Amino acid sequence: MIDWKAAEAIVERLDLGTIPACSLCLFELAWAMHKRRSSSEIAATLTTTCDWVWMEIDAEVEARLARLGMRGVPHAAEAVRDVRLNAWRSRVVRVLVARLARRMADELDSEDPPTRPAAVLPFGA
Repeated sequence: MIDWKAAEAIVERLDLGTIPACSLCLFELAWAMHKRRSSSEIAATLTTTCDWVWMEIDAEVEARLARLGMRGVPHAAEAVRDVRLNAWRSRVVRVLVARLARRMADELDSEDPPTRPAAVLPFGA
């Protein structure tokens, strides 16, 4: 299993702004982050959100990880194995979904009205 630090490094290499995740699916987690809920509540919501979002992003994430592996990016092979073995329960997916929700939570935290489209693409966009 990939370690958390390596999962973070791999997710850094993905272009999160183009991952086709459903904003509505991410909202509950983003709201929990925005409201600064307890870490246990956020962790439980993250698990549920990963399950919801995975069916939308699985093919795209697996393809991107495979391309990183072909380029010889460190930890990419571990990330591919982690995702293939654990799917939405993988550390890579947990980090990825948490980052997507964090971006949305940061937008909710902002006092300024948005001047650009949401950071997360709607499903099917």
